[in-house]
Amino acid sequence: MAETLSPRIIVIESLEDAAREMRAIGVSEGGISAMAGKARSLVVKVSGASVPVGHILKQQMLSLGGEAAVARDVLTHKIESTDVLLMGTRTQLGALCEKLSYQPFDMPALGEEIASLLETTDAPAPRSLRARSHVIGLGERVRIMGILNVTPDSFSDGGQYLRPTAALERGLAMIEEGADIIDVGGQSSRPGSSPVSEEEELKRVVPVVARIHEEWEGPISIDTYRARVAEEAISAGAAIVNDITAFRADPEIAGVVARFGAACVLMHMQGTPETMQDSPSYDDLMGEIAAFLADAVARANRAGIGEDQIAVDPGIGFGKTTEHNLAILHRLPELRVLGKPLLVGPSRKSFIGNVLDLPIDERLEGTLAASAYAVAQGARILRVHDVRPTIRAARLVEACLSSDGQTG
Repeated sequence: MAETLSPRIIVIESLEDAAREMRAIGVSEGGISAMAGKARSLVVKVSGASVPVGHILKQQMLSLGGEAAVARDVLTHKIESTDVLLMGTRTQLGALCEKLSYQPFDMPALGEEIASLLETTDAPAPRSLRARSHVIGLGERVRIMGILNVTPDSFSDGGQYLRPTAALERGLAMIEEGADIIDVGGQSSRPGSSPVSEEEELKRVVPVVARIHEEWEGPISIDTYRARVAEEAISAGAAIVNDITAFRADPEIAGVVARFGAACVLMHMQGTPETMQDSPSYDDLMGEIAAFLADAVARANRAGIGEDQIAVDPGIGFGKTTEHNLAILHRLPELRVLGKPLLVGPSRKSFIGNVLDLPIDERLEGTLAASAYAVAQGARILRVHDVRPTIRAARLVEACLSSDGQTG
């Protein structure tokens, strides 16, 4: 009698996934070691390769059983350079790196870069963030950063917590709901907003940071790009500096973070809050974000900030269209090459309203969906207004991700 076969597609996103599936069907450990790498197919993009380099890369990948895509005009020599998409298993790409070590045109260096990229992609995500006396664990569960806007004009809750007493009550309420970090901000970064004076920002945030610190031992974040505001907030009890400009607006802020041993969040933003939504565009969305953040991390390192004191944020809503924001969430794993914890802040933002056609005060479900998807894609910190519902959504996603798929 003929067999009834039921094929299905399974998701293999890591070597651990591949090994687990192979063990489930009885493959030997030796066989797992030999075959796990072949269970994953990757795409490596090489930008700006010369036509000869493009030809070599394509031929070498084909010889290994993989593939490489180049611009069609490479064959006609109508162009001088091309981007190349190298497509293959980890085993094939590793073999390519070895082959490139014997090639001309600086290709040995390219091979070393690809090999390093493969190693970084396979490395486990950072398991903690050090912030002064705090070590914020990131391995077992996603951490929730509660947003506390001490402003009259923030896009979602402007004016609600401008008084220190109201801000303290809101901060403590979020802590009661389970927030791991409280992020205090004294000026709006909504699209089109103008900066407030340094003195006004100090007047808004420092008393609030101090009062929360008196009531709570957990980590407080100061949302600022000004060195003086960061310094006075840290002196009042803050342990993290969340800079939407990634140390570009005030270069002295990096020295403040380093001197106090604080952590920092470095965010990508195209333009400034006043201009960022004036027709944002990218030639290579994720490539440009990754390069920007890598440069920001390097600046932080040069200032003396430790590798385990840095988190990065792709900047949902900061100089991005709705399509950009959706693409960032989908492609978050591409930022793993930075080797830093990923913070994502989708809370109540306009892309949710655009997709669902909803006003700000009806975007909870969309925020939860975006947050849950971000967790599945590798986010380790979520910056949100609605703490308790986000925690519940994150815990369920984590339970799904930790399941081995076996039902007994």
